[in-house]
Amino acid sequence: MLPVLRVTCDPFSGAAGRITCYKRAVRAAILTAVAALLLAAPAAGAGWSPSAGWLVQARCVHAKEGGWRANTGNGYFGGFQFSAGTWRSVGGKADPAFTHPGAPFTAPPQEQLYRAWLLWKRDGGTWRSWGAVGASCSGD
Repeated sequence: MLPVLRVTCDPFSGAAGRITCYKRAVRAAILTAVAALLLAAPAAGAGWSPSAGWLVQARCVHAKEGGWRANTGNGYFGGFQFSAGTWRSVGGKADPAFTHPGAPFTAPPQEQLYRAWLLWKRDGGTWRSWGAVGASCSGD
């Protein structure tokens, strides 16, 4: 009797019925990029089209900054930890969280991504507004 072959990664259907498996790190990068693209897709019609590389970096910054509805009372809000002034400077509307510590930030993830992209562009295509977190995610 032949030994049973066990696949240690999630199979993805390949061409001609072949099964292709990716290393865990590659699979995570692919899933991150797809998730970022899905989050950005509804806002894409608003006239912005960030690159896949930008979306991967944005996902990294978001993962290190906080949840989309974050308001911990530190003066920064949402998934990119915008200050109220920075949020408004890139066209964001006032949010109840700005005046009520602990109230959830209500801007949807797509809008937060769009405002982060505007700030990134204003900063000359850098993540400098996010300091060390931005540098760690961009390789700068």
